[in-house]
Amino acid sequence: MAVKGLTPQLAERGKIKIGVKGEMTTSQGGKQFSQPRKLDHFQITTLQRDAAGRLLPDTALMARLKPEGGKITEIPVRLLYDDVDLNFQTRYACYRGNRCWCSGDGEAAQRLAGQNGKYQEVPCSCERIDPYYNGQDRCKILGTLQVLIEGTDRIGGVHKFRTTSWNTVNAILSSLALVKTITGGPLAGIPLWMVLSPKTVTVPTSGQVRRIGVR
Repeated sequence: MAVKGLTPQLAERGKIKIGVKGEMTTSQGGKQFSQPRKLDHFQITTLQRDAAGRLLPDTALMARLKPEGGKITEIPVRLLYDDVDLNFQTRYACYRGNRCWCSGDGEAAQRLAGQNGKYQEVPCSCERIDPYYNGQDRCKILGTLQVLIEGTDRIGGVHKFRTTSWNTVNAILSSLALVKTITGGPLAGIPLWMVLSPKTVTVPTSGQVRRIGVR
């Protein structure tokens, strides 16, 4: 007998990142913060942090993936499930400070109501998802991909890649849908490659050009 609706989840043993914390800067209001810095390669980390709060790179695993050294732009991976949504969870999320104020799926959301710490259901999405919304509590899409990396020295844990880029979320979902179509349904256990494929996009609100893309 098993608990109905309970999905097995392996523990997270590390992260796959294409951005890191930059140097500390001070805002006009006198608040110190770390400006994120984009990378042109993958960095695989442990869950341990240094004194500055930065995740420590998994140098041993990265050396196994690329023995000759250099930048890692492709990672051999396998997925855990045949269901796209279980491999790659997506949602809309709005943060106020460090707390998730609202989280939804595009139809309904759970939003923090008042000061009692309780959430209530509201329609999703709202004006905060608009790219021209100027408030500090802008809503973003969040995607979390969990994979097994080939070459790890032990089994039983997954590495997770998180992104707030709509283009990256769309690229990963499209890739998973394509693989599922080719195989006739199966996704779990198939040898795949996670590829950093830079793409130039223009931020509509500022005109800033960025290079992003994972598939």
